[in-house]
Amino acid sequence: MCIDRLEQIRATTIDNNSMNERLLCLYENCWDEYQKINCTFENQGYELANIYLLAASDEYVKAEVKIMCLGKETQCWGGEFADSPTIKELQQLYTLYTFHEKGNGAAFQRFVNWIPTISDNIAVIPNNIVKIGKKATNGYYNSVAEVLHSKINLLKEEIAILQPSFIICPTSNLERYNKPLCELLGNSVESVIVDQDGAFVSVRFYDAFPNTPLIVCPHPQGKSAEQLELVKDTIFSIITKTI
Repeated sequence: MCIDRLEQIRATTIDNNSMNERLLCLYENCWDEYQKINCTFENQGYELANIYLLAASDEYVKAEVKIMCLGKETQCWGGEFADSPTIKELQQLYTLYTFHEKGNGAAFQRFVNWIPTISDNIAVIPNNIVKIGKKATNGYYNSVAEVLHSKINLLKEEIAILQPSFIICPTSNLERYNKPLCELLGNSVESVIVDQDGAFVSVRFYDAFPNTPLIVCPHPQGKSAEQLELVKDTIFSIITKTI
Protein backbone atom coordinates (compact mmCIF):
# COMPACT_ATOMS: atom_id res chain seq x y z
CA MET A 1 0.00 0.00 0.00
CA CYS A 2 1.44 3.37 -0.99
CA ILE A 3 2.05 5.60 2.03
CA ASP A 4 0.54 8.53 0.13
CA ARG A 5 -2.71 6.60 -0.20
CA LEU A 6 -2.77 5.82 3.51
CA GLU A 7 -2.19 9.47 4.32
CA GLN A 8 -5.00 10.39 1.93
CA ILE A 9 -7.38 8.05 3.75
CA ARG A 10 -6.45 9.42 7.17
CA ALA A 11 -6.79 13.00 5.93
CA THR A 12 -10.36 12.43 4.73
CA THR A 13 -12.86 14.42 6.77
CA ILE A 14 -15.92 12.73 8.24
CA ASP A 15 -18.79 15.17 8.73
CA ASN A 16 -19.65 15.85 12.35
CA ASN A 17 -23.38 15.19 12.59
CA SER A 18 -25.85 13.29 14.75
CA MET A 19 -26.11 10.32 12.38
CA ASN A 20 -22.36 9.80 12.44
CA GLU A 21 -22.36 9.99 16.22
CA ARG A 22 -24.91 7.17 16.30
CA LEU A 23 -23.09 5.15 13.64
CA LEU A 24 -19.85 5.40 15.60
CA CYS A 25 -21.64 4.21 18.75
CA LEU A 26 -23.13 1.27 16.82
CA TYR A 27 -19.76 0.22 15.41
CA GLU A 28 -18.00 0.58 18.74
CA ASN A 29 -20.59 -1.67 20.38
CA CYS A 30 -20.10 -4.34 17.69
CA TRP A 31 -16.34 -4.02 17.26
CA ASP A 32 -15.17 -6.76 19.61
CA GLU A 33 -17.64 -9.26 18.16
CA TYR A 34 -16.60 -8.36 14.61
CA GLN A 35 -12.91 -8.82 15.43
CA LYS A 36 -13.64 -12.26 16.94
CA ILE A 37 -15.50 -13.32 13.79
CA ASN A 38 -12.78 -11.93 11.55
CA CYS A 39 -10.01 -13.64 13.49
CA THR A 40 -11.83 -16.98 13.52
CA PHE A 41 -12.24 -17.08 9.74
CA GLU A 42 -8.76 -15.75 8.97
CA ASN A 43 -7.32 -18.49 11.17
CA GLN A 44 -9.21 -20.96 8.97
CA GLY A 45 -7.49 -19.55 5.87
CA TYR A 46 -10.13 -17.12 4.64
CA GLU A 47 -8.76 -13.92 3.08
CA LEU A 48 -11.22 -11.21 4.02
CA ALA A 49 -11.66 -7.59 3.03
CA ASN A 50 -12.04 -4.93 5.68
CA ILE A 51 -15.56 -4.48 6.98
CA TYR A 52 -17.70 -1.86 5.22
CA LEU A 53 -18.47 0.94 7.70
CA LEU A 54 -20.52 4.00 6.82
CA ALA A 55 -20.31 7.72 7.44
CA ALA A 56 -23.19 10.01 6.50
CA SER A 57 -22.55 13.29 4.72
CA ASP A 58 -24.13 16.50 6.01
CA GLU A 59 -25.91 16.67 2.65
CA TYR A 60 -27.57 13.32 3.37
CA VAL A 61 -28.56 14.32 6.90
CA LYS A 62 -30.25 17.49 5.66
CA ALA A 63 -31.91 15.99 2.56
CA GLU A 64 -35.70 15.91 2.33
CA VAL A 65 -35.56 12.54 0.56
CA LYS A 66 -32.89 10.09 1.72
CA ILE A 67 -32.07 7.04 -0.40
CA MET A 68 -29.87 4.08 0.54
CA CYS A 69 -28.45 2.08 -2.37
CA LEU A 70 -27.50 -1.47 -1.41
CA GLY A 71 -24.75 -3.57 -2.97
CA LYS A 72 -23.72 -6.96 -1.67
CA GLU A 73 -19.92 -7.12 -1.78
CA THR A 74 -17.13 -4.76 -0.82
CA GLN A 75 -14.44 -3.34 -3.09
CA CYS A 76 -11.61 -5.74 -2.14
CA TRP A 77 -10.72 -3.49 0.80
CA GLY A 78 -7.99 -5.63 2.29
CA GLY A 79 -4.63 -3.98 1.65
CA GLU A 80 -5.14 -0.39 2.67
CA PHE A 81 -3.58 -0.75 6.10
CA ALA A 82 -0.46 -2.51 7.36
CA ASP A 83 -2.08 -3.14 10.74
CA SER A 84 -5.69 -3.56 11.81
CA PRO A 85 -7.54 -0.35 10.91
CA THR A 86 -9.59 1.60 13.40
CA ILE A 87 -13.30 2.32 13.01
CA LYS A 88 -12.51 5.89 12.05
CA GLU A 89 -10.01 4.81 9.38
CA LEU A 90 -12.58 2.49 7.79
CA GLN A 91 -15.17 5.27 7.80
CA GLN A 92 -12.57 7.55 6.21
CA LEU A 93 -11.83 4.90 3.57
CA TYR A 94 -15.55 4.58 2.83
CA THR A 95 -15.98 8.36 2.60
CA LEU A 96 -12.96 8.81 0.34
CA TYR A 97 -13.93 6.00 -2.02
CA THR A 98 -17.65 6.78 -2.17
CA PHE A 99 -17.95 10.56 -2.07
CA HIS A 100 -14.60 11.84 -3.35
CA GLU A 101 -13.43 9.13 -5.75
CA LYS A 102 -17.02 8.33 -6.81
CA GLY A 103 -16.32 4.62 -6.73
CA ASN A 104 -13.58 4.90 -9.37
CA GLY A 105 -16.13 4.58 -12.17
CA ALA A 106 -17.64 1.24 -11.10
CA ALA A 107 -21.06 0.46 -12.62
CA PHE A 108 -22.70 0.31 -9.19
CA GLN A 109 -21.32 3.72 -8.25
CA ARG A 110 -22.38 5.24 -11.58
CA PHE A 111 -25.89 4.09 -10.74
CA VAL A 112 -25.55 5.60 -7.26
CA ASN A 113 -24.42 8.89 -8.79
CA TRP A 114 -27.51 8.92 -11.03
CA ILE A 115 -29.98 8.73 -8.13
CA PRO A 116 -29.61 12.36 -6.89
CA THR A 117 -30.36 13.61 -10.40
CA ILE A 118 -33.98 12.53 -9.90
CA SER A 119 -34.59 15.59 -7.75
CA ASP A 120 -32.72 18.38 -5.98
CA ASN A 121 -34.34 17.15 -2.76
CA ILE A 122 -32.56 13.78 -2.87
CA ALA A 123 -29.30 12.61 -1.31
CA VAL A 124 -27.97 9.06 -1.49
CA ILE A 125 -25.78 6.86 0.69
CA PRO A 126 -24.36 3.60 -0.73
CA ASN A 127 -24.33 0.64 1.64
CA ASN A 128 -23.57 -3.06 1.61
CA ILE A 129 -25.69 -6.01 2.69
CA VAL A 130 -22.88 -8.48 3.35
CA LYS A 131 -20.31 -6.05 4.84
CA ILE A 132 -17.27 -8.32 4.40
CA GLY A 133 -16.13 -9.35 0.92
CA LYS A 134 -13.07 -11.23 -0.29
CA LYS A 135 -9.70 -9.56 0.15
CA ALA A 136 -8.33 -9.71 -3.36
CA THR A 137 -11.26 -10.47 -5.65
CA ASN A 138 -14.97 -9.92 -6.16
CA GLY A 139 -17.59 -11.80 -4.20
CA TYR A 140 -17.98 -12.92 -0.62
CA TYR A 141 -18.08 -16.10 1.47
CA ASN A 142 -21.58 -17.30 2.37
CA SER A 143 -20.29 -18.88 5.58
CA VAL A 144 -18.75 -15.59 6.75
CA ALA A 145 -21.91 -13.62 5.92
CA GLU A 146 -24.15 -16.09 7.75
CA VAL A 147 -22.09 -15.95 10.94
CA LEU A 148 -21.78 -12.18 10.82
CA HIS A 149 -25.53 -11.74 10.29
CA SER A 150 -26.34 -14.11 13.15
CA LYS A 151 -24.08 -12.18 15.53
CA ILE A 152 -24.34 -8.57 14.31
CA ASN A 153 -27.27 -7.13 12.36
CA LEU A 154 -25.51 -4.00 11.13
CA LEU A 155 -27.83 -3.35 8.18
CA LYS A 156 -30.94 -3.22 10.34
CA GLU A 157 -29.29 -0.85 12.80
CA GLU A 158 -27.87 1.35 10.03
CA ILE A 159 -31.27 1.70 8.39
CA ALA A 160 -32.77 2.69 11.76
CA ILE A 161 -30.10 5.39 12.15
CA LEU A 162 -30.03 6.65 8.57
CA GLN A 163 -33.83 6.58 8.10
CA PRO A 164 -33.91 6.31 4.29
CA SER A 165 -37.12 7.25 2.51
CA PHE A 166 -36.32 4.50 -0.03
CA ILE A 167 -33.83 1.65 -0.32
CA ILE A 168 -32.69 0.57 -3.80
CA CYS A 169 -31.05 -2.79 -4.50
CA PRO A 170 -29.52 -3.19 -7.99
CA THR A 171 -28.78 -6.91 -8.39
CA SER A 172 -27.74 -9.35 -11.09
CA ASN A 173 -28.73 -12.35 -8.95
CA LEU A 174 -31.99 -11.91 -7.10
CA GLU A 175 -31.71 -15.13 -5.10
CA ARG A 176 -28.34 -14.12 -3.66
CA TYR A 177 -29.98 -10.93 -2.41
CA ASN A 178 -33.11 -12.60 -1.03
CA LYS A 179 -31.36 -14.77 1.53
CA PRO A 180 -29.23 -12.15 3.32
CA LEU A 181 -32.03 -9.56 3.19
CA CYS A 182 -34.45 -11.99 4.84
CA GLU A 183 -31.81 -12.92 7.42
CA LEU A 184 -31.40 -9.26 8.35
CA LEU A 185 -34.81 -7.66 7.76
CA GLY A 186 -37.31 -10.51 8.03
CA ASN A 187 -40.01 -11.54 5.58
CA SER A 188 -41.26 -9.29 2.81
CA VAL A 189 -44.32 -8.49 0.74
CA GLU A 190 -43.53 -7.84 -2.93
CA SER A 191 -45.28 -5.97 -5.71
CA VAL A 192 -43.83 -6.31 -9.23
CA ILE A 193 -43.89 -3.02 -11.12
CA VAL A 194 -42.03 -3.95 -14.33
CA ASP A 195 -40.95 -7.37 -15.57
CA GLN A 196 -39.92 -7.33 -19.22
CA ASP A 197 -36.80 -7.80 -21.33
CA GLY A 198 -34.51 -8.31 -18.33
CA ALA A 199 -35.57 -5.01 -16.80
CA PHE A 200 -37.54 -6.16 -13.75
CA VAL A 201 -38.37 -3.68 -11.01
CA SER A 202 -40.22 -4.64 -7.84
CA VAL A 203 -41.08 -2.94 -4.57
CA ARG A 204 -40.88 -4.79 -1.26
CA PHE A 205 -41.74 -4.02 2.33
CA TYR A 206 -39.78 -5.97 4.94
CA ASP A 207 -41.01 -6.80 8.44
CA ALA A 208 -38.29 -4.72 10.11
CA PHE A 209 -39.25 -1.56 8.18
CA PRO A 210 -42.84 -1.98 6.95
CA ASN A 211 -43.13 1.66 5.84
CA THR A 212 -39.86 1.87 3.89
CA PRO A 213 -40.12 0.83 0.21
CA LEU A 214 -37.24 -1.36 -0.92
CA ILE A 215 -36.90 -1.20 -4.72
CA VAL A 216 -35.21 -4.17 -6.39
CA CYS A 217 -33.89 -3.59 -9.91
CA PRO A 218 -31.24 -5.03 -12.27
CA HIS A 219 -27.59 -4.35 -11.62
CA PRO A 220 -26.38 -1.88 -14.27
CA GLN A 221 -23.37 -3.99 -15.21
CA GLY A 222 -23.97 -5.60 -18.61
CA LYS A 223 -27.41 -4.12 -19.19
CA SER A 224 -28.22 -2.40 -22.47
CA ALA A 225 -28.90 1.32 -22.61
CA GLU A 226 -32.56 0.57 -23.38
CA GLN A 227 -32.95 -1.74 -20.38
CA LEU A 228 -31.31 0.75 -18.03
CA GLU A 229 -33.47 3.55 -19.35
CA LEU A 230 -36.61 1.54 -18.61
CA VAL A 231 -35.35 0.74 -15.12
CA LYS A 232 -34.45 4.35 -14.40
CA ASP A 233 -37.77 5.64 -15.74
CA THR A 234 -39.63 3.21 -13.47
CA ILE A 235 -37.60 4.15 -10.39
CA PHE A 236 -38.03 7.83 -11.23
CA SER A 237 -41.82 7.32 -11.38
CA ILE A 238 -41.94 5.44 -8.05
CA ILE A 239 -39.92 8.05 -6.19
CA THR A 240 -41.43 11.20 -7.71
CA LYS A 241 -44.96 9.97 -6.94
CA THR A 242 -43.96 10.06 -3.28
CA ILE A 243 -42.08 13.36 -3.18
